[in-house]
Amino acid sequence: MKKLFFALVCAVAIFATTSCGGGASTPADAAAECIELIKAGDYEGFVDNLYFGEEVTAEEADQAKQMYLALLKEKGGKQMEQKGGITSYTLASEEIAEDGKTAKVAYETTYGDGSTDKMKLDLILVDGEWKPTINK
Repeated sequence: MKKLFFALVCAVAIFATTSCGGGASTPADAAAECIELIKAGDYEGFVDNLYFGEEVTAEEADQAKQMYLALLKEKGGKQMEQKGGITSYTLASEEIAEDGKTAKVAYETTYGDGSTDKMKLDLILVDGEWKPTINK
């Protein structure tokens, strides 16, 4: 159950984002920036870069960000601490959709306890920047 929850927290943190930095030029660059934020424990920086969609109001986005931030700090931080944090990661593949507006980046993280997880991050191109996106 703990593994499932940790995978869910990581998935939310990773799948939820599209670009975690200032103007990453490729989806892989954006994914690396997102992983680095999580690795550094900068959950606020990570959550600030999440894209919730055009139909979401600014107020709804702020509420969602607060919810994700609380989840990451409470549950994700504890799980990350138990696993010894992220020691390294490898970007395995980058798939950009034909329309050039969305992408998926597959990666593998290695933790301090030696365990690994394979995940994918969904990204969207917003105003020329790749951002992590929340899947509904």
